[in-house]
Amino acid sequence: MNATHLHLILNHVSIMAAIFSVLVFGFGWIRKNTSIINLGLAGFVVAALTAIPVFLTGEPAEESVENIPGVVESLIEQHEEAAELALWIIEVAGVLAFTGLAMRATKFFSSGMFYAMVFVVSIAAAGSIAYTGYLGGQIRHTELGVNAVNNGASEGAQPAEDGDDD
Repeated sequence: MNATHLHLILNHVSIMAAIFSVLVFGFGWIRKNTSIINLGLAGFVVAALTAIPVFLTGEPAEESVENIPGVVESLIEQHEEAAELALWIIEVAGVLAFTGLAMRATKFFSSGMFYAMVFVVSIAAAGSIAYTGYLGGQIRHTELGVNAVNNGASEGAQPAEDGDDD
């Protein structure tokens, strides 16, 4: 397994952990269920921890694809810029979540104000990391791009020529 493979595997973990954790945390907060809230907080910590090796393996992943025909450098740059922001946001969410787990016995860390702060940051983190993954997917999955042609033809199929064969 090389750095590119690790990058591709772990980015899915951090994205899914962030999205799952927002949903679980929000559900636990609505239900006022401490166990579910703690599960959501733990998920944010997992998302933040897995985002670190994803970010660190990004440069080797870039080097492995930048010379492949059809790979557009501007897509790599957009992905890289989004990744830098997403890393900061997901790490803030992870630190907040870890702090909340470690200090949950105190009144502040079980208050609505703390939960609201965690929820807002976690939504931003999940959104930014998911968007970063979307941009990364466009690098090699051109069918995801905004300029992708979707005319119902299967990949590799040639368009029909105008004219009669009769």
